[in-house]
Amino acid sequence: MLNILKDLFKKESSPAEGMTPDGRLASDLWVDQPDAHQRLQRMTRKGEVRPEQAERLAHFVDKGYLTFSLDLPERVYSQVQADVDRVWREKPGDLAWANQGPLRSFVEADEARDRKPSYRIADLFTHSEAALELYLSRTVFEHVELILGQPAVATQALYFEYGSQQGLHRDPVFVQAKPASHLVAAWIALEDISPRCGPLVYVPGSHRLPYYQFEPGEHRYDQGRYGEAETRAMAEFDRQQVADRSLASEVFTCKRGDVLIWHASLLHGGSIVEDTSLTRRSYVVHFSTLAHHKMRKQRILERVLLENREAVDRPRIFETDRLLTRNGCHGLDNPMRGYEPPL
Repeated sequence: MLNILKDLFKKESSPAEGMTPDGRLASDLWVDQPDAHQRLQRMTRKGEVRPEQAERLAHFVDKGYLTFSLDLPERVYSQVQADVDRVWREKPGDLAWANQGPLRSFVEADEARDRKPSYRIADLFTHSEAALELYLSRTVFEHVELILGQPAVATQALYFEYGSQQGLHRDPVFVQAKPASHLVAAWIALEDISPRCGPLVYVPGSHRLPYYQFEPGEHRYDQGRYGEAETRAMAEFDRQQVADRSLASEVFTCKRGDVLIWHASLLHGGSIVEDTSLTRRSYVVHFSTLAHHKMRKQRILERVLLENREAVDRPRIFETDRLLTRNGCHGLDNPMRGYEPPL
């Protein structure tokens, strides 16, 4: 009992590693420092940042996101969609997908049942050269590396055909990075995005807000320990923080090729799909620092047969340290590459 009380006292009396005393994510990134605008001015004067980039980065510092447009040929967008149609036909075992729940191998997917709003495909670049071009986009990397202040690595990619309808959340709660602040994400529109298709929604300025703590000093969601009650409590905490500071959400209606890069702590999600006949094709890439992020893990539910021939689901974790490189850009490979499901 004494040891338990000591542990509790330690947790309550000192902030956990990676968090500030007021509950915000600790960060060594220049964009999170009090003198960020002065640093940006010096970088611009030295020619390290172009004027148009400086304007975007200033907005990132204040609001937690920036936007720009990619100048890509039409073939990239049409090829991504053709490849999505193909993987639904071929159902490769080493590609993962999910619809609300945990990721599974594509061999378990049923197009009539599962190709609907909120589904996602992980690491489509495994079976799509066009998706790989987006995963390792030099233009996107330039902005990400200016934010991180050092070489970056793409750590995972998600394709969405319809609006995700995800509630407002912050990536470090669910996406692993060490340090946790070394995390940036890019959302790329693969078609024109209208208000009724469930566009990306975010809360400008929310990257400065404190985090909900599941336990003293713990901001990360552990699905083995927490459930629906903790998720609701976190959502309510975030809503109250936003209301207390009179922050307002915005939706990202945009043109094909537009990119939104957001701060790890920015509250974001997917708005309600008002017209389910509409698609919202998009590609999301998460990034971290190349010096710190050396390994990629992927957890799926794998269907296996027991000795009595009963089919059951069990969790399985894949890992890889293999890097894909193009035009000076680095991305961790799909950990499931080459996987053949047991069923």
